[in-house]
Amino acid sequence: MARRTRFVLGQIFQVRTFGRQLAGIRLTENQTFAFMALIVGLAGGLAAVGFHYLIDFLHEEVFGRLAEWADDLGPFKYMPGIVIGGLLVGPLVTRAASEARGHGVPEVMEAVNRRGGRIRTRVASVKAVASALTISSGGSAGREGPIVQIGSALGSTLARSFRMSDRRRSTFVAAGAAAGIAAIFNAPLAGVFFALEVILRSFTARGFSTVVISAVAANAVWRVLVGDESVLSAEVHKLIHPTELLLYAFLGVVAAIVAVGFVRLLYLVEDRFDALPVLADLRPAIGAVTVGILGAISIDLLGSGLRGIDKALAGEFAFRFLLLLLLGKMLATALTLGSGGSGGIFSPSLFIGALLGSAYGEIVNQLFPDSTAPAGAYAVVGMAAVFAAAAQAPMSSIFIVFEMTNDFGLIMPLMAACAAATVAYTAIKKDSIYEVKLRRKDALGSAALNDDQLMSQVSLVGAAEAKYAATQKTVSLRHAIDIMKRGREEMLLVVSADRALQGVAYLKDAELKIQETPDSTVQEILRDDHPVAHPGATLEEGMQMLENGNTDLLPVLDWNDRVMGVANRVSIVKAHEQAAPPAADES
Repeated sequence: MARRTRFVLGQIFQVRTFGRQLAGIRLTENQTFAFMALIVGLAGGLAAVGFHYLIDFLHEEVFGRLAEWADDLGPFKYMPGIVIGGLLVGPLVTRAASEARGHGVPEVMEAVNRRGGRIRTRVASVKAVASALTISSGGSAGREGPIVQIGSALGSTLARSFRMSDRRRSTFVAAGAAAGIAAIFNAPLAGVFFALEVILRSFTARGFSTVVISAVAANAVWRVLVGDESVLSAEVHKLIHPTELLLYAFLGVVAAIVAVGFVRLLYLVEDRFDALPVLADLRPAIGAVTVGILGAISIDLLGSGLRGIDKALAGEFAFRFLLLLLLGKMLATALTLGSGGSGGIFSPSLFIGALLGSAYGEIVNQLFPDSTAPAGAYAVVGMAAVFAAAAQAPMSSIFIVFEMTNDFGLIMPLMAACAAATVAYTAIKKDSIYEVKLRRKDALGSAALNDDQLMSQVSLVGAAEAKYAATQKTVSLRHAIDIMKRGREEMLLVVSADRALQGVAYLKDAELKIQETPDSTVQEILRDDHPVAHPGATLEEGMQMLENGNTDLLPVLDWNDRVMGVANRVSIVKAHEQAAPPAADES
C-alpha cells in the first residue's frame, strides 16, 4: 500500500512532464513548479517558527533558569549555561551531522555547486537543535545560517523525493533558503535576494518566481503564527543633505576594512581550534569558556546581538564602549563558530556594523553637526555595509536591513554604503566570508571560484560523460518515453547508426504528441535546435551554453558530429577541479 501511494504521488508531482493531474486539475510544468514552491515555503515558514520558539524556550526555561540558579557567580552567572551548551553541541555536530558545524551557508553553497543540490535530510533537525543550543545558551551566533540550512534541506528533500534534475533540485534548495530568511527575519524581499545572490548566484525567470513564491508563503506563515512586527525598533531617519552620501560611502569603505578583519579573525581562530590536541567533541565547550569570560564584560556580547543592535540604534552606548564592544563581538563570534559551535554570522555582523556605524556617526556629528543625520542613522547603514562586504551580497544587505528597520529614508545611504563596502572589500580580499570556507575545503564550483583563466583553457571534452540516453528516429514514442522514464531523463539524443547526432527528443513533447497520435515515432518530435558543443569548446563555453539554453545536458560532438559524450554542470565542475592545482589555504 505504501509503495502504491508513493507511486501515485510521484505521478502527481513529477515535474519533468506536462499534464500531471492534481485534484482533477491539469497542471503544466510551470504550475507544478509553483505548487511545489508553495509547499517548500509553507514548510520553511513552519520550520522557522519552530526554530524561533525552540530558541526562546531553551533561553528562558533552561539556560535562563540556570543563570538564575548561578546568580551568586555575579557577572559569570551565564558561564555554566554557555559551557553546558558547548558540551552538548560538540558531539552533536561531530557525530550526527558535520555539516551542522559553523555558520551553515557555505555548506548549502557547496551542495548547490558540487552535489547538485543534494543535502542530507538529517541536517535540518541536527542544525536546528545544535544552533538553538548554541544561541540560547549565550553563544555569539545568529539565526540566519541555521534557518538557511534548515530550509534548504527541506527543499532538497522534497526535490529529491520527486526525482528532479540537479539544476531543478538546486532551485528548490534556494527556495528553502529564501523561505527561512523571509520568515525568521520577517523580510520576504531579503529572502528572495539572498537566495538568488548568495545561493544560486544567478537571476533566471524560473528561479526568481520559485523563490518568490516560497518567500511569500513562508512570510505569511510567520505573520500568522508569530506576528508582523519589525525585528528591530528604530527611528525613521532621512538624508539631511545630498553631500552626506559621501560620508555614508566612506562609512562603507571603513566597514569593508572591519569586515576583512572579521573574516580573517574567524578563520584564524578556527585554525587554532582545529590544531588543538583535544577531542573535537570538546572544542565548542573550550570556546564557550572564553566567550563566557567576554560575557562577564558585557552581556551584549552574548547571543545573536539583536538586543544590542536596538541599544546601538538608540544611542545607549558611550563612544569608547562602542569600540570595545565591536572588538569583543568579533572575538566572541570567532570563538563560538571557530571552535565548532553552530549558528550564523549574519546577526553578529549586523551588531558589529551597528556599533561601527554608531561610533562613526558620533564622529561625523561632531565634525558636521548641521549637515548630518543622528548617529542612529549611521548605525543602520553600518549594519548593512559590514554584512554586504563580508558576504559580498549588497542587494540582500540593503533589503534585509530596510525590512528589519522599516527605515524608508535611508535607501540611498544604504545603496551608497553597500556599494562602496562591496568594492572596497574585493580590493583587499578576493573571497567572501562564505567563499573562504569553501575554498579551504576545495569545494567551490567554477562559477563561484571565478577562475576565468582556467575555465577558458580546459577543454570541455574532459567533462563529457560517456553514459547517456540515446535512440534512433524510427523508434516509437512509447518506447522512447519508457527509456526516458526508466533513466529519469528529460530528453533523448537521437542518433544515426554511426552515432551521428540528428537531434534531440524531449519527454514533454513525446507525452503531448502520443496523446494526439498514439502510433507516432521519435522523428515526429525531433528537434535540431538544442545546443551542442565540439572539441574546441572550453569549460567556460560549455557552462555558458547550458545557461543560455536553459538545459541540464550538453551533447559534445566530434568534428563529424558523432556523439562523444554529454556534459552537465556537475561534470564541468569536476573537470575544473581535476585541472586546478591544489589551492593554498587562505584566511
